[in-house]
Amino acid sequence: MENGGGPSAAIPSIGVHPAAENGVRPEERENGAGDGPKSKLAMAKPVIHAHPSLLKWTPPRKHTLNPAQFEALTAICDTVVPSLAPPFQDGKTYVPMCQGVMAEDVARFYELKASDEDVIDVCAAALLLLMRPPVAKSVLLVLQLLGTGWGTCLLASFARVNTITPQCALLRKFSSLTVRERERVLQGWQCSPLPQFRNLFKALKSVTGWALYSKLDEEGQGVAWKAIGYSGMDSAVRDRVEAEYTKPRPLGDNHIDAMNPGLKSMLVSKGFSIGDEIHDCFKAQAKKLGYSKNDNDINLECDVVIVGSGSGGGVMAAALAQQGFKVVVLEKGQYFAPQEMATTEGPAMLNMFEKMGTLSTDDASVALIAGAVVGGGTAVNWCVSFKTPEHVRNEWANDHGLDMFNSERYDQAMQAVWERLSVQPNVDKHSLQNTVLQEGCKKLGYHHGTLQRNCASDHYCGWCSYGCPSGKKQSTAETWLVDAVNTGNAVILSNCTAEHVFHSPNPNGKKKRKAEGLMATIGNGPSRIFIKANATVVSCGALMTPILLLKSGLTNSNIGKYLRVHPASTTFGYFPEGVGPEGKAYEGGIMTVYSPVTSRKPTEYGALLETGVFHPAVFAAFHPWRSGADGKERLLRHSRTCHITIVTRDKGYGSAKIDNKGFPVFNYHISSYDEETLIAGMVQSLRVLIAAGAVEVGTQQLDGERFKVEGASSEEIEAYLARVKRRGAKGSSCQLASAHQMGSCRMGSGPASSAVDRRGETWEVEGLFVADGSVFPTSSGVNPMVTIQSVAYCTAEHVVQFLKQQRM
Repeated sequence: MENGGGPSAAIPSIGVHPAAENGVRPEERENGAGDGPKSKLAMAKPVIHAHPSLLKWTPPRKHTLNPAQFEALTAICDTVVPSLAPPFQDGKTYVPMCQGVMAEDVARFYELKASDEDVIDVCAAALLLLMRPPVAKSVLLVLQLLGTGWGTCLLASFARVNTITPQCALLRKFSSLTVRERERVLQGWQCSPLPQFRNLFKALKSVTGWALYSKLDEEGQGVAWKAIGYSGMDSAVRDRVEAEYTKPRPLGDNHIDAMNPGLKSMLVSKGFSIGDEIHDCFKAQAKKLGYSKNDNDINLECDVVIVGSGSGGGVMAAALAQQGFKVVVLEKGQYFAPQEMATTEGPAMLNMFEKMGTLSTDDASVALIAGAVVGGGTAVNWCVSFKTPEHVRNEWANDHGLDMFNSERYDQAMQAVWERLSVQPNVDKHSLQNTVLQEGCKKLGYHHGTLQRNCASDHYCGWCSYGCPSGKKQSTAETWLVDAVNTGNAVILSNCTAEHVFHSPNPNGKKKRKAEGLMATIGNGPSRIFIKANATVVSCGALMTPILLLKSGLTNSNIGKYLRVHPASTTFGYFPEGVGPEGKAYEGGIMTVYSPVTSRKPTEYGALLETGVFHPAVFAAFHPWRSGADGKERLLRHSRTCHITIVTRDKGYGSAKIDNKGFPVFNYHISSYDEETLIAGMVQSLRVLIAAGAVEVGTQQLDGERFKVEGASSEEIEAYLARVKRRGAKGSSCQLASAHQMGSCRMGSGPASSAVDRRGETWEVEGLFVADGSVFPTSSGVNPMVTIQSVAYCTAEHVVQFLKQQRM
C-alpha cells in the first residue's frame, strides 16, 4: 500500500512535537513566545513532526442557541448519524469492506451517534458562523419550532409526515419522536417541493458529517478511521524526522506572523518605515469609519501593499519586488511550510480554508471552496495546469475588447508562468480513481488525456487538499513568494486581514480618486496596521476581492457582478476490493486524467470530467443521505468509492455583494443551459464508471439513489440514467460545489460593463489594481491557476509603470 501498512497499524497517536509545545515553533520561541512547561502528552506519545495548529482539532464552539433549540439540533444530528446495530449478527463471520478492518471497530462505529462525540455545539457554532444573521435567524426559528409539539407537527407536515398517530395522539416535539419518525421528516425535507426545505436539509446534514468526521480525539484519531480503513495522514508526515521538520522554511524570516509582539521592530529591520501617527491622508476616512486610536496600532509605509498571497498576489509580489519596490503582502491565513504540513483533514480545514471549508452561497445551494492560507488556493489545489484555451482567449479579445489576450505579450506571460511552476505532462503512476476514469473512457471510446501539473511526475500524493508535505507541488509559497522575499524587498505578513482601502480625491489625476493604502486587522483585533502605499493591489480571490472593494466605498455596479463558479457535481462508483484497479480512492495523484463532456463542442460552454478526492469528513458532508444506516454503509465503502467530478464552464453567473450590515452575500443559481451541460456530464461519467466495472453507482442528487449495476440489464441501466436526467441539477436538489471562482470584478473596455480596465486598475480609483481570478471576463472552462497568474504577470507591468510615474 502506497501510504503505509494496514489501516489500524497505520493510524498513529499524535503527540505535539517537543520543539513546538504550546503551539509555538522553535524560531518563534526565540522571540519570547510560548513560554511554559513541556506537555506531558507530548512526552508520552509517538511524535508527529508537524505544525501544532495542524495536529489539533479546535473548532469554534460558541453559539447562542437556547436549550430548546439545542435539543432540537441534537435530535437532528442524532438522526443523521444515529446509533445502530452493526450490519452483521453475532456468530457470523464479518467480511470487511476494506482489508485490515476489524469487526469490533465496525460495531463501535455503528453504535456511535453524533452527540456521543461532543460535536453538537460545534455544529451550532458552525451554522451561526457560516450564515448571515437574517439566514441564521430563520434556522433558529425552525429549531425553536421543533422544540414544540405544534411546531414539529407543522414542519413535519411539509415532509408529509403526520406526528399524531393512533398510537400517540399527543403533540410531540421533534426530540420526542422515534428515530424512524425523525428520519422520515428529514427524508421528506430532502425531497420537498420547496427549495427552502431541501437547502435546510443539506446544510444540517453536511455540517453534521463535517463536524463528526473531522474531529480528532485526544489520541489524534478520527471516530471512523479504524472502521473504514482510513490511514489518517500522508505517509510522508508519519515518516518525517525532526531534522526535516526544523529545517529553514522557504520564506525564511521574511515571513512574519503579524501577531508576533515584535512585529514593529521586525518590520524596521527589513527596511520599512514606521511612523508614530496615522498618516494624514487616512485621518478623515478613519474618523468617518469610527476607527478610534489604539496604542498598539502600527503605521507603516511602503511602495506597494498586496492583499492576498495566492496566484495573483504571489506573481505580483515577485514582479514588483524584483523591480526594486518595497512590497508588503498581507494574508489573513497562517503560513505552513511543506515540512510542517500534517495533512489531517479536520485541522487543515479549520486552518487553511475560508470559513473552515464550509463556505457556501447564501441559500446553501452551492459550496464555495477557497484557500485562506499563505499561498491561497495554490496551497490546497490539485496541481492541474491548463494554459488559457485559444477559444477563450479569442472570446475575451473579440467580445470584451481585450486585445491583450491575443497578444504575443500574453503568450510570453503564460510561458513565464509555465516555466516558474515547472509544469510538466508526465505521470509515473495513475491513482485508482484516475485509472478508473481512463479505463472507462477507453472502453467507451471517449476522448481523454493526461493532465499537465505543476509537480514532479512521481508526485503520488492524495492529500494535497490539505497542503503538500513533500513540497513537490509548486504553490506560490514555494515559487513566486520565495522569489519576492529573496530580493530583500518584500515581507509576507500572515494573520493580517485587510478591512478597508483608503482613497482620497484626485483632482489632478486620471480618475476621480486615488488609492492611499489600507487598514488591516491583526489576528482577531483589536490591534491594527495602517499601511500607506503608492499602489494597492487587491488579490483576495473572486469571492473576497469584491467584498473588500465594496466595503471600501467603491460603487461601480459591476463590482461583485458576473461571479462565475464552474459549478461542479460528482458521480461515484463502488469497486469492492478485487474489482477494478488496486489502491484506495484517497491515495495517489488527485487529478491526472481528464475527458471532455461530449454533449458540447470544444469551443462551446461545456464541461470536463476530472477526478476529485474525498477524505472522510468531506465524503460525509457531500455524499447523499437516505437514512442513518445508508450514511454509515456509504462511509464503510469510502476507501473503494471512486469519484468523477463534472466541472462546468458556466454561461450563467451569480454575485458577490455585501448587505446593509457589511456581511458578504454570495448568490448563485445554475442556469438552464449550464444545468443541461452538468446533467450530460453526470450521465457520461456514470457510463464511464459502469464501463470501468463499478458494481454500484450514484450521483450527488439529493434523492440518494444507489443503482446496483451488478446483474442489471442494459434497459435497466438506461432507465436509471433517464431518472438522473429527470431529477436535474438545480442547487437545491443536488450537491453543487465550486473550487474555481471567477469574474466578479471583470476586466473590460469601459465602466458600464466591467469593474477594472485593461490595465487591471479599478475604474474609480487610480492606483488601486486587482490581480486574481475576479478579473476574468467570463469563466475559463479549465482549472484557472495558470490563467490567473498569466493575467497577474501582465497587470504587474502596468503597476510598475504606474509606480515609476509616481516617482517622477
